[in-house]
Amino acid sequence: MFAVGDLVLSEHARKRMHQRAIKPWMVEVALNYGEAIFDGRGCIRYTITDKALENTPYESNREQLRGLCVVVSISDGTIVTVEWVHNLRLKYPHQNSFRPVKNFKRNLRSNQWAAQKPSMPA
Repeated sequence: MFAVGDLVLSEHARKRMHQRAIKPWMVEVALNYGEAIFDGRGCIRYTITDKALENTPYESNREQLRGLCVVVSISDGTIVTVEWVHNLRLKYPHQNSFRPVKNFKRNLRSNQWAAQKPSMPA
């Protein structure tokens, strides 16, 4: 176990902080302002979202902090791990998740799929 200020980190969390370029001050922000969710396995996940940082002193750092998740054990308060939630890291995650509508409309105009429709019996 390692301590950074008042925070008690597991060896795993210390390694992940180093690998993922997460500073101790970022972990403290997540614990103070992050959205807390019980994960059902004996831990609480503190996740930083844009909404969580509204009207806080760290609102100007939202690009840097968005998507940070700190997992804390309920039994002893140790920080188990830290991670980035990548779908929250994107500012507009929906842009990469579906095909643009304009391509679909273009296909309708060219009537590519009209010949594939079954004909109605007379």
